[in-house]
Amino acid sequence: MGGGILLVGALSPRFYKDLFGHFFRPPVRPTGAQRKRPAKAKAHHIAKELATSQALLKKIRSDITRQALRAKLQTLQKQSQSQDWHVVVFGMASAGKTSLINALLGEPVGATAPTFGTTVSGSLYTYQIPVGGGTVYLTDTPGLQTIGLTGETEARTLASQADLLIFVVAGDLMASEYKELCQWARYGKRTLLVLNKIDQIHPEDAEVILNKLRQRTAGIISPRHILPIAAQPQPLRVRYQQPDLSFQEVTEPQPPILQPLVEQIITLLQKEGSHLRLANTWQQAQSLTQAAQEALRQERYQQGQAIVERMQWATAAAVSVTPLPAVDLLAAVAIHARMIAELHTLYDSKISFSQANRTAKTLGQLLLQLGGVEWVTQTLASLLKSSPVALLGIPIQAASAAYLTRIAGLSYLDWLASGTPWQPDAMRERMQSYLKQYSQKAFVRHFLHDWSTHQKTLFASKS
Repeated sequence: MGGGILLVGALSPRFYKDLFGHFFRPPVRPTGAQRKRPAKAKAHHIAKELATSQALLKKIRSDITRQALRAKLQTLQKQSQSQDWHVVVFGMASAGKTSLINALLGEPVGATAPTFGTTVSGSLYTYQIPVGGGTVYLTDTPGLQTIGLTGETEARTLASQADLLIFVVAGDLMASEYKELCQWARYGKRTLLVLNKIDQIHPEDAEVILNKLRQRTAGIISPRHILPIAAQPQPLRVRYQQPDLSFQEVTEPQPPILQPLVEQIITLLQKEGSHLRLANTWQQAQSLTQAAQEALRQERYQQGQAIVERMQWATAAAVSVTPLPAVDLLAAVAIHARMIAELHTLYDSKISFSQANRTAKTLGQLLLQLGGVEWVTQTLASLLKSSPVALLGIPIQAASAAYLTRIAGLSYLDWLASGTPWQPDAMRERMQSYLKQYSQKAFVRHFLHDWSTHQKTLFASKS
């Protein structure tokens, strides 16, 4: 095995953590069908997933978010055509991950120490083994359970990008290690579980631990993928007799015990390397689509809130100049219908003017049924007496209409963002929730303060 090395560079995925994030479900033993799918189908899925992501990016208005996601998209487009493999060494702090990297490469490239969590950031290296085709990259990761969450986040981000995962343990599985293995198995990561520091364990005890590992990971990791290693064996104490018949004791370094692991890496990459690479790229493409969907969801929701806020002031302005109750109602319904239409346009959902008008009337009826109109009118009437808004001479009807517009608009926005079918009962629950939330006087005072600020700004712009 060659020991050549090229340091490609330190990875810093903290940015991607903030942008994409990682969600892990409860441990589940995946079925064989979940763990492996045909490589040909994966290639088709990758192209489809990347096309979906690209379409989503066109809808995102934020330049910063769009550019960041597009950079990830371009990386995955190149990766889908690559012949390289990424092998990531992962595990708890001080399990011997960096020692394993050093041993595989044949020279020390990372610092090791008996202290807890020596490696603080990920690093990428080339690994020269006879697998043919592209280059094999080895990635060292910070240990889990290190001080602070930054290292754990980076380690999981790097692991999520692996074609092949090497999970290093120094004994029987802890509950946290078992949970990690289950999570990565569910995510579809092919994993080699290695028991390190085998030289420090009695052979009989080592076999007991290996059997326990096989039993506990049954259905998650193949028994042939659970391997004993010694990445950095303890030096051997040797006594030499000198010519003068005295004895000299020295310590001699021992070679790493890695052959089972190296053979398994070569076998996997030779037989299944193409599938592993495509599977990993597809997983990352799915994560990118989810990140783009989440970015678009947040952006649309913020824009929707701005529409609701604009419409609540429009409702207040319309009602304040139309003191007749019948005219008030018509004005409010018309503005609510326009608000609904704008929200549908924002979410690329078609709705006719007549449908928007009927929906606006339905929202008004629901508010009446819930007693929202009466409650808002009474609450605002008592608070307006001491509010700066009273100094502006705004009628109580206008304040009530604006407040109800906000409740109706936010309730409808929540429903539209959820993507669920229309259900009057569900909408009633949403409205009831907002009425309860906004029934607190602190929220009402905050609303009145915002209104006062809005009116003063409006008056200033006209003067």
